[in-house]
Amino acid sequence: MLRSDLRLTTRLFVAQAAVSNHTGLIARTGLAMPAAPFGTAAWQLPALVAYLHRLHQDQEDPSPELWRAHTERQTGPVPRPHIRYQADGLHDPHAVCVLDIQVGPRNEETGWPASDLAVIEQEEGACPFGRVTRRHGIEAIAAYAVQELTAEHAALMDRARRHQDASFVRLAELAQRAADWADKVRAAAHADAVHVQADRARARITR
Repeated sequence: MLRSDLRLTTRLFVAQAAVSNHTGLIARTGLAMPAAPFGTAAWQLPALVAYLHRLHQDQEDPSPELWRAHTERQTGPVPRPHIRYQADGLHDPHAVCVLDIQVGPRNEETGWPASDLAVIEQEEGACPFGRVTRRHGIEAIAAYAVQELTAEHAALMDRARRHQDASFVRLAELAQRAADWADKVRAAAHADAVHVQADRARARITR
C-alpha cells in the first residue's frame, strides 16, 4: 500500500480477495479506502454482490483483473476502494473494517461462482472490540448485504429525525434501494438452487 496516499487518515476499509479460476491458480489482490463515511460492510457489500451477479449473467469465471476492474470502476454515488493495498488487513491496526473475500469458478449447475466472505470489524479506544461475520455462497452473502443495508437505512432515518437533515433521508433512500436490489439477487440465487434440487430429485426418480 502507498501509505502516502492515505496519510490523512488512519482508519481504513480494506477489501482483500483471493480469486481462483478453473485451473486452480489463485491470485490475491487488495484495495483500500478511508473508512469514513462509506467504508463499511453495508455500503461496500453491494459491490461484491454486483460482481458475483455479473459473473453469473455473463457466464464468466472470476479473475483478479475482472475483480479489480469492477471494484475500481467508480459507478454511482458510493465510492469504492481504489488504492492498491499490499499489506494484510487482518493484521493492520488501521484497518477497522476488512472484507476478506474468496471467489472461485462458477458452479456448473447453478451458474453462480463459488464465494466465501469474512467481514472483520475492529474498533480501538476505551472499549475495543472485534467482530467476525462469515457467510458462504451468493445467497447468504446477498442476504447479509440486505441485513446490513436495512440496518443502515434505519440508522440514517433516525439521524434524519434527530437532526432534521434531508441529506440523511437521501442516503437512507439510497441504502433502501441497494437493499431491494440485493434482495432480488438473493431471490434469484435461491430460485436457481431450488431448480437444481428439483432437477436432482427428478433424476433420482427416473433412474
